[in-house]
Amino acid sequence: MDARAAEKMRGVKKIVREKDFVAVVADNWWRADQALKKVRIEWDEGGNGKASNETIATMLRAGLNDTKLPEAHKVGDALGRFASAAKVVEAEYQSPYLNHATLEPQTCTAWFKPDGTLEVWTSTQNGEASMAAAAEASGLPLEKVEVHKMMLGGGFGRRGAPQDFVIQGVAIAKTMPGVPVKLMWSRAEDMQHGFYRPASMVRMKAGLDAQGNLVAMHTRIACPSILTTLMPRMLGKDGIDFTAVRTFNDMPYTVPHQQVDYAMRNGHVPVGFWRAPGQQNSFYRECFIDELAFTAGKDPVEFRLAMLKQGDKNRLVLEAVAKAAGWGKTLPPGIHRGVAIADGFGSLTAMVAEVSVSAAGALKVHRIIVAIDSGHVVNPDTCRAQAESNVVFGLGSILYQENNIKNGRVVESNFHDFPLPQISEMPEVEVVLVPSGGFWGGHGEPAILPLTPAIINAIFAATGKRIRSLPLKHHDLRRA
Repeated sequence: MDARAAEKMRGVKKIVREKDFVAVVADNWWRADQALKKVRIEWDEGGNGKASNETIATMLRAGLNDTKLPEAHKVGDALGRFASAAKVVEAEYQSPYLNHATLEPQTCTAWFKPDGTLEVWTSTQNGEASMAAAAEASGLPLEKVEVHKMMLGGGFGRRGAPQDFVIQGVAIAKTMPGVPVKLMWSRAEDMQHGFYRPASMVRMKAGLDAQGNLVAMHTRIACPSILTTLMPRMLGKDGIDFTAVRTFNDMPYTVPHQQVDYAMRNGHVPVGFWRAPGQQNSFYRECFIDELAFTAGKDPVEFRLAMLKQGDKNRLVLEAVAKAAGWGKTLPPGIHRGVAIADGFGSLTAMVAEVSVSAAGALKVHRIIVAIDSGHVVNPDTCRAQAESNVVFGLGSILYQENNIKNGRVVESNFHDFPLPQISEMPEVEVVLVPSGGFWGGHGEPAILPLTPAIINAIFAATGKRIRSLPLKHHDLRRA
């Protein structure tokens, strides 16, 4: 690196060069950021400088085509039943990498005090992990490190693990003992150096009998493994990442023959837990279930109910949301419905989305009705607020958001090319709490699970078009 120009700029105190980053310390953030832009850095691309959307897609598709994948789940003989099925339906779905896009970029203030102790202030979802990272980066024992957990300006999994922002903050402050040093990433740094929701591809094949019942389903999932990066000890036998196959390997529907194969394909893009890890699998499964219902000539709700046993809590939330939404009743002209169910994070959810699509292809999500069984409910207002926040957070990922890779780097840098939903795009959200008792489920993540498929299924009802990839900005939604 060549930092000579930066060193001469007003307010600059120090240029810090570490193994994998360069930092400028100045008397305020703006001056530090301006000086950093003057530092000329030659990066070692590590062989990934030519990676792109296309090379990543090729890697994932090779995973789908691999004939020797480990089985994450198997019931009966799905592959052997397709030959005798009355109808066979196949589809391939995909989703892009997604940044967490917290409104507060990654931050950490560190202070090596004269008494030989270290104090850290940081926005963290895991104070223990922050303390461990600070101790390791500082070389101090845990008893000499104190971490102050600040209010989060958004987390969504990004501020859990790894604690790269804490490691950097401590490393910088270590070069300036006795002086509190506040590290704050720029918006572009936060957008382009995240731990992203994995890009993934899924290929599904299903067999229907003469009565239109689902008798066999085979799913192949290709995506990077979050656990390999963050929690390798939690990988299952044969390297199965349960976050990558959830929703398929624990499908609530009664299907006599099922098989789920997992192709772990780890590229150079770092991946991490995004709100409701594995959430995109609900999009794949529930949209494909809708395709099967349409092929069978059956109502989407009735098709699902037929595969859910009496007393099943998935069935109860589906019945609750259908009743609240008035499923089956006549809708206003131009309004169409879609439905989806999903269970995860200790709770069971079902959702109905009501949308319209103009002649020009403009989508409007008017109303979201979501039923949630979390076992017990302590604070209904908080539970409703969480469901509403799930909707607005997920809506951006459906409409616009994606992280593209070009020349090994993330293309997007700010909210101009990674938009957030506008107030005018927010639908009315009705939350039906149906706590059945006997368990304690979560509310921070479950409502995002059925959101994408409910909206995408409603778009099919409105346009006759099947959407199998996101975001919607790439699709022409004018009626087929």
